[in-house]
Order: sequence, then C-alpha cells, then structure tokens
Amino acid sequence: MDILAAALKHGVTAEEILHAIDNALAVDEVAEDPIRYLILGPDLGGNLLEIVILDRPNGPCVIHAMKMREKYRVLLPRTGE
Repeated sequence: MDILAAALKHGVTAEEILHAIDNALAVDEVAEDPIRYLILGPDLGGNLLEIVILDRPNGPCVIHAMKMREKYRVLLPRTGE
C-alpha cells in the first residue's frame, strides 16, 4: 500500500501505519467521492492511531496518520459489557 509523505508529517512511521491497519479495531467510511476510510488501530506500542486511506483506481493509499484524537473513541468497540 502506498503511504504519501503527508501521512508521515505527524511522526508516525510507515511500519506503525501498516501495523495499525493490519490490527484495525474500527473502520468507517468517511467520504464517498473519492472514497476515504478512517481506520483506528494500535501502533507497535499499543498506542491508538487514526489512519485515513484514499481508495484510488490504481490502489489505496494512506493520506493521514496521527495519534488517535479523543473524538474518535466512540467508534471503538466497547469491552467488558
């Protein structure tokens, strides 16, 4: 999967991005034209990241990655209920 340079500007590494995607806890379609997905998942240390993937005709690419903001916590599955 392509990772645009802009996705790395918050200090998240490509390895952490791919780990978060592979271990996603939540996926939400956030836009339709073009289709974009928000993925919430842990980095290698277990810290939650927010990742945005753009679905392009020539394959998906990561356009955004940073530590997960609190406003997205409601999208995570609830545990212990």
